[in-house]
Amino acid sequence: MVMNKQAATVCKRGYSCTMPGVWRAVSHNEGAVVIYHSPKACGHIGREMDLGMHFRSLVERQFCPEQYAAPLIISGLQAEHSVFGGAELLRKCIEYAARRYKPKYILIANSCVAGVIGDDTAAVASDAEADLRLPVMSVPCYGYLDGDYYTGFYHAGIKLAERFMTRQPKLSHTVTLLGDRGGPSGTDVQEFKRMFAYFGLIVHSHFPAFASLEDIKRVPCSAMTIPLSGTKMSYPWIRKLGMKLDELLSIPFFDGDDPTGWQATSGWLTELGRFLQQEQAAAVAVEMERTRLTRHIAECGPLLKGKKIVLCIGRPLTYFDPAWVLELISLYGIIVIGVAVLDEMLTKKQECNLRQELRQQKEIFCFSRSEGNAVLFEAADFVITTHELPDVRKKQLFLPLLPLAGVGGIITLMTKLVQLAQRHERRGGILYV
Repeated sequence: MVMNKQAATVCKRGYSCTMPGVWRAVSHNEGAVVIYHSPKACGHIGREMDLGMHFRSLVERQFCPEQYAAPLIISGLQAEHSVFGGAELLRKCIEYAARRYKPKYILIANSCVAGVIGDDTAAVASDAEADLRLPVMSVPCYGYLDGDYYTGFYHAGIKLAERFMTRQPKLSHTVTLLGDRGGPSGTDVQEFKRMFAYFGLIVHSHFPAFASLEDIKRVPCSAMTIPLSGTKMSYPWIRKLGMKLDELLSIPFFDGDDPTGWQATSGWLTELGRFLQQEQAAAVAVEMERTRLTRHIAECGPLLKGKKIVLCIGRPLTYFDPAWVLELISLYGIIVIGVAVLDEMLTKKQECNLRQELRQQKEIFCFSRSEGNAVLFEAADFVITTHELPDVRKKQLFLPLLPLAGVGGIITLMTKLVQLAQRHERRGGILYV
């Protein structure tokens, strides 16, 4: 009974720990230092995330060698601390971090071990701050016990806002982007900036990630905040962060859905125009983007029209919405001959919800990996998939976890598909977007 209850709880909120969310929130904030009050083994989470982001930026040619990387320090909880507590260990860790790195502030992420043994990390942080005369903050969540990645990300942002921000006069036409999405040089952020130009908006801050202490302090000058989320799992927390900043600092929050796919992008531009009371600018933006997309369809559509694909989905609806993929497939004249639901990646409930969503989207044939359908895979020209398939002979396009934003994202994805379609028919392999 206990195991069943725990499994249901995990599926509702996610499969990650709060500590990586805290780390990612400030990992590229100049002057920040992060402490994991945890056993040493927990440190590999942040390291693997940072390494993965490093390799992705290299592949996408977006690597910034001068980009600040916040030191990540592990307090090193051990078995004896479960009896005697780890408060003194944490205090020594804070003193070491302050002496070694001379940070502008220290943020403490608590592990589930620290929560179980009951360490009062907020009190330790407060005492250390008084002695060191340095901002030391403890995020009020503990590993897997009371949240996931986005919980930690949200609470880190709130800590920074409460500590460093004050109400200030607003600068017109300025925007603070809430979230990550690859940072200021990422393709998604560049696409947002391009769309902002229709309304005369300028991005002057990112929060809580990729922000120096000076950047954080000038967030309250923003005329508005706009979310960078991308999934149903992340958006409620980014929305909550935007609403909290509005409550604390009177920064209006644009509560708009993510511009993924054409219908969502045109709707996002229209809603942003209403929010800014620039309906005419929004109408112009929609027509300009429609023209841009139409031009690309005219160029690449003939190379894709009539191609047969199998769509493989192994992500739950909280992380993946098949609607935007099916929309793009339809726009470019591609034929879906079947959808393979990768049931080994999903719980029974997640699989049921996904099949129900697919039935609402389009009349398409669904089958599971366990059922198998070699005939459809053989007939397909290529496969669009959320997971790498073991058959490397088949041409595969790997869909990103975060769907690409705007018409620029559509063009990027469909150009990759054209490249895949033009490969020699006997050459398989995977292309990543």
